[in-house]
Amino acid sequence: MGCCILLSCHQNPSGHLKKAFYFWKTSFQPTAYELKRLDSFHCKTLYVRFFDINWDKQAGVPKPIAVSQTTRNRPANLSYVPVIFITNETLRKTDKAQLEMLAKNCTKLLNQKCIQAHIQPTEIQMDCDWTQSTKEKYFRFLSICRKQPFFRGKVLSCTIRFHQVRNPNLSGIPPVDKGLLMCYNMGNLKISGKGNSILDLSVAKRYLVYVQDYPLPLDVAFPLFSWSLLFDHQQRFSGILSRMTKEQLENTALFEPVGKHLFKVKMDTTWQGYEFKKNATIRYESCSNEDLIRNSAGYVIYKPNFWSISI
Repeated sequence: MGCCILLSCHQNPSGHLKKAFYFWKTSFQPTAYELKRLDSFHCKTLYVRFFDINWDKQAGVPKPIAVSQTTRNRPANLSYVPVIFITNETLRKTDKAQLEMLAKNCTKLLNQKCIQAHIQPTEIQMDCDWTQSTKEKYFRFLSICRKQPFFRGKVLSCTIRFHQVRNPNLSGIPPVDKGLLMCYNMGNLKISGKGNSILDLSVAKRYLVYVQDYPLPLDVAFPLFSWSLLFDHQQRFSGILSRMTKEQLENTALFEPVGKHLFKVKMDTTWQGYEFKKNATIRYESCSNEDLIRNSAGYVIYKPNFWSISI
């Protein structure tokens, strides 16, 4: 399960914290372990990726890809928020005529998937890292979606990145009911060294000062995942090792610890489906540490725009 703690930050005199997670898989079938984890967090909401919208170069049109295989066999005690991811390339290459058709087709597919899964969502979320050059098209797309009958009576939310909060005059304010601030992937993972590109509180603090002036109510997402990053013998970034765990890196026959989260490859080898060269470096990054999450959340909830929190 691709999970992030969500801190919902609507005005609410009770200050009650609610928990939610992202489910970012093509097959919408939570395992017994994943359901147990959700229950341990007293989670009642899942944000589920339904499909992505990508630019089809051959056809010259935007098309849905990686459509989720929804099923009716799902926990009935959870509420579900469909999430649609849209690439920036799609927005750049879509013209105005295609944009209206894209919004209608997107809504049609979304409705079909909800019917298949017997889901009646009260919220729909759009995920897009829009820029100054694509904001006009993205906001137009959101506005067209809101006018579709399927969206009537539903909350429309969208993801917000730090650079969009910092420069709202350049990035614009999306025409939605609320935003979700993505408090992760805030560093450059391609830079070698000791850092943690997933979550760096010092970086977050530099951006969160702008939250109080942002004109949308915001939810907050924190990461609960890990990965390993591979750098060659010259410390050039070589890729993400998504399946490699900290326990596997502690295999001293293959890896030599050279720091708290750094490991050097001892020999040329192929292991666990990965090819390694001698003297390459692997950096393990994780945000499963409860103190790291707690400290980040503790800082965020005292910002003026986060009046009350649901986690």
